[in-house]
Amino acid sequence: MTVLFLTKLTDYFKSRVDDLIKEFPDDRFVIPQNEAEGEKFLKVAEIIVSGSLTAEQIERGERLRCIIVPWAGVNELPFETIRKRGVIVSNNHGNGKIVAERAVALALSVMGRIVEYHSDLSKGIWHGFEVGSKGEDLWYSLQGKKVSILGLGTIGRHIAHLLSAFDCEIMGYKRNIEQVDGIRYITNNIDEAIAFGKVIFVTLPLTKETKGIINKKRIEAMSGKFLINIGRGALIDEEALYHGLKDHILAGAGIDTWYLYPRSTEVQLPSKYPIHTFPNVVISPHVGGFTVEGLVGRIDETIENIRHALVTGRPKTVVDLENEY
Repeated sequence: MTVLFLTKLTDYFKSRVDDLIKEFPDDRFVIPQNEAEGEKFLKVAEIIVSGSLTAEQIERGERLRCIIVPWAGVNELPFETIRKRGVIVSNNHGNGKIVAERAVALALSVMGRIVEYHSDLSKGIWHGFEVGSKGEDLWYSLQGKKVSILGLGTIGRHIAHLLSAFDCEIMGYKRNIEQVDGIRYITNNIDEAIAFGKVIFVTLPLTKETKGIINKKRIEAMSGKFLINIGRGALIDEEALYHGLKDHILAGAGIDTWYLYPRSTEVQLPSKYPIHTFPNVVISPHVGGFTVEGLVGRIDETIENIRHALVTGRPKTVVDLENEY
């Protein structure tokens, strides 16, 4: 069987591929040196490791049986073509606990006004006790707050685990109701979940059903609430988010996933709206899983999915092609 890697490989990733080469000497593992070599092996590869393929590439993959995405998000794949071809898609959540940590850090930062006060104090501007204990200088504690977690996959469940230290009362939103450890309430009604929490974490996968699920109406229902997005930018309507902040509907927002990303240039603001200018917003450049532990976790799970596919014909983690997650 031929396994083609069409994704950037770190030294650690390459070392784990070397482990596979030793374990499966009769199979072929291709790390192309250039685009032409990748196209050559595209025609014969049964397994492609990539998080971003075009419909044309999949059609040219005459022997393609499985796409293994080396992270969680599969929203950059052409599912209509994949379903037509009957190709298996796999992803992994090896960095889920790290992304959850980032989500809680964003909540603590925006509620604690950490970035805002850091910026002011670096200019000699003080807040709090030292300048008269003004009420408008108060920051918000996460302890004991009602929290809603939209999406109870690996990340959402780890957020709930971390929040147990803060004695938060948690409601989780998921399509199919089932008991989840550490979460007192489960609902399949997203509006009920939004109404419940003072702090709302968005961890949903991006699919055709969830794109723009946090729309203008739902932003308007978040008066005085903190919104934390570590899912995907397009889950939240961009214009609605901007007006929710501009019109002081939201108490604040912490955002790690965006609408605009750098392509040919390293200088790129993350939204067409000046969301980054609001003092009650903490922005992060989509680095939720970008730690050594996060990278190792997702690489190890990718390798395990490849190994499982080589041994059994099917990766360990399989994406539902209809639901696209």
